[in-house]
Amino acid sequence: MPEISRLHFPVTSLGYGRRAGIWFQGCTVRCPGCMSRDTWPSLPESRMAVKEILQWLGDLRGHVDGVTISGGEPSEQPEALRELVEKLRLWEEALENPLDILLYSGRPLEEVVAELPWIPALVDVLISDPFEQEAPTDLGLRGSSNQRVNVFSALGAERYSEDDLATVYMAQRREIGVQVDGSSVWMTGIPLEGDLKALDAALRQKGVTMGRKSWFS
Repeated sequence: MPEISRLHFPVTSLGYGRRAGIWFQGCTVRCPGCMSRDTWPSLPESRMAVKEILQWLGDLRGHVDGVTISGGEPSEQPEALRELVEKLRLWEEALENPLDILLYSGRPLEEVVAELPWIPALVDVLISDPFEQEAPTDLGLRGSSNQRVNVFSALGAERYSEDDLATVYMAQRREIGVQVDGSSVWMTGIPLEGDLKALDAALRQKGVTMGRKSWFS
């Protein structure tokens, strides 16, 4: 069973259309400047059966164009990741529309594919390589300029063309989704350089102080 940090829907800032977002828990890459350091530690109590994730997907109200899998570092749970992706492909067969799977990894493409050779056959797009704080960018789907968009399928090529990466997904970089869960507020998206500090400052001006933050200040 995968360790799961959170599930979100709809996600509209991490890929094509309206998406389901699945965040894995646990990461040893630990890029400096990561905005999701809450996903770094392994938490066995966060394990969730893949069938539970599929149940959540089946209960969603609304059209689902794709699934974005991030973390944490999904590739560090290879067996659970493969089970999830294979079950997503089976779930896709019951849908009336094509579903793309977009996977984030903070590891180099060559390393990921060497260790998980099934990925090009089952995943449409892999965003690879570690986030580098000293190389900020406004490139679509990426947090730093060294990261690569690796397209493996015809659907991926259709939805994530170079033109779209330079227009649609660059525009997405200026959108941050917000999900409220009890006393927690989760943001989905890839903030531009300085966005998180600006948010912190703006909230303080309004008398709102955040407690535990998932990013480095």
